[in-house]
Amino acid sequence: MEGRRGVCPDCPVKRAGVLGTLVDAKTGHCELRCLFVPARHTLPPRWFGAYGLALVRRGFLVRQRIDASGTATAVDALGPGSVVPLPDSADGSGGYAADEALVCLVPRATLRGVVDAGAPASGQVVGLHLSALERVERITEARARPTAAARVASLLCALADHLAPPRRLDRIPSSLQQRDLAALLSMRHESVCRALGAFERKRWLTRGPEGIRLHDRAQLEAAGRAA
Repeated sequence: MEGRRGVCPDCPVKRAGVLGTLVDAKTGHCELRCLFVPARHTLPPRWFGAYGLALVRRGFLVRQRIDASGTATAVDALGPGSVVPLPDSADGSGGYAADEALVCLVPRATLRGVVDAGAPASGQVVGLHLSALERVERITEARARPTAAARVASLLCALADHLAPPRRLDRIPSSLQQRDLAALLSMRHESVCRALGAFERKRWLTRGPEGIRLHDRAQLEAAGRAA
């Protein structure tokens, strides 16, 4: 559902000072489009052609790469405050909302105009792309760890650092289920569950209705680096 075209009272773009040229608080004009995605629904394919940048307002998204056979591989997870560039085609791209999500989208033509206009907004766009790349790189590094325990520990730390910038979280929300963590690591759900159970017995974390709460970040970081 497409949302209001005016400026939202809690507009994250104005608050963060990012791409502020897209929002005019005086005139009430906003270039962004607010769209809802129901929980566990896939991202609409039309997003990838019509929009160039997505800002998560509420909820959590999991991005996927889709190969020629239609097999989807999770490559990224992002929550409130996260920004992600969108490719110009849905081919090979996809994803879903882990829970009900509200996303602000920048039309591709508008984003192109911002970049063509030059600094400072174009520099902000580059910065947003680099931030998204860093998040994906951390998840990729976690997937490459040599053991299941190291992969899970490394992913938990990566999500805590990058899931909801600029905050560093001490809890992975329950909307990101263990099957989502397994998908991000290309692991079996049971292997993720065993690793979390082992960490819980060591009191490095606890699992509950609100999600996975991290108690000993130092131990998890060390486990994530273990060979």
